[in-house]
Amino acid sequence: MVALTSLTNIVARRINDLRKSRGLSVNKLATMSGVPYSTVNSILREKSKSPTSATLICIATALNMTILEFLDVPEIVAFSFDDDEDSFEEDLEDENFSP
Repeated sequence: MVALTSLTNIVARRINDLRKSRGLSVNKLATMSGVPYSTVNSILREKSKSPTSATLICIATALNMTILEFLDVPEIVAFSFDDDEDSFEEDLEDENFSP
């Protein structure tokens, strides 16, 4: 599966691609979103490993899209934090979990 740092890379690339396609500088995106320039720049340089949902919502809104539209790309949709898709189910079986 994809590592956490890869998710950071995917988000940074998504913002950069959308920003560039709209002809926006990093500073302009920061101003439009209300997110400090240093925060946007940190996300784009992959220094910010876990931007908040509020930050991403503000950036998506500035790009004239919903957060769902922003996140609706194959790389993000396919992303998983689990190394093994069945690990959650196996954990439940190991714990004799019953709903």
